Amino acid sequence: MRRSSWFALVLCLVPAASLAAPGSHTAPYKEFHDQMARFYGQGHDRLALRLSVQPAKDDQPLASPVSMLVTAPEGTVPLAIGDDNEVDIPYRADWLAAGASVTVNQAPGTYNMKAQIGMKVPAGTTRLAYADVKAAFDQFDRLIENEAGVASFLAPSAKTLRLFCGVDCTVTLEGTKGSRVLRADARGRVNIPNDKALAKENPVLNVSRPVAYTVLTTKG
Repeated sequence: MRRSSWFALVLCLVPAASLAAPGSHTAPYKEFHDQMARFYGQGHDRLALRLSVQPAKDDQPLASPVSMLVTAPEGTVPLAIGDDNEVDIPYRADWLAAGASVTVNQAPGTYNMKAQIGMKVPAGTTRLAYADVKAAFDQFDRLIENEAGVASFLAPSAKTLRLFCGVDCTVTLEGTKGSRVLRADARGRVNIPNDKALAKENPVLNVSRPVAYTVLTTKG
C-alpha cells in the first residue's frame, strides 16, 4: 500500500528554518506540487481538492491571521486565505521548474497542511441532483482504490458527502417517495449518505443556504 492516502492525508512539511524569518516556515513549492499531482489531471472532474492550514495540536491555535506567499520568478505572490484558513495554491509547472518556494507565517511544527476531497459544486449552489452526488461518490472510491494500489480490496469506500452550509441549514430531498428534511449538525454540516435506494430514486437536494464547500468521507 502506498505511504499515505487522500482520505486521511495531512502534509507535514520538514522545517527549513534557515530559509525563513522566525515564526515562519519556508518549504519548496515542489512539496506541494508533488502532492497535488496525485489529484490534478487524473480525470476527477466531479471532485474538488481543498487545502487548508490547520494547527498541529488542537490546544495550540495558529498565529492569526494566517498568510502564505509564493516566491517565484515573477516575484512574491500572496495566496488567498479563505474560511477555515482554506488556501488556493495554484498548480503550476513553471513554478515547479523554477524552484519556487512557499512561506507560511507559522512556526515550524505548529501547523499542518490538510487536504480534503469534496464534490465540485458551483459557488452559491442551493440545488443538487442525487445522481451527481452519486457520481462524485464513485469517483472518490476510484481515487481511494488507486491510492491503495495492490491492497485496494482493503480500502474503505465513500459513505458520506458533508455539505458545509451553516448550523441552521437544511437539505430537503424531493423525489418519488416524497420530501425528507436533513438538518445540519453543530458544525454546520448536512450529511448526505451514499445510499443505494437514494441512487435509484435520484431525488433533488434543495439546500436552504448556499453551500460553502463539501467534503467526501469514508465515515458515516
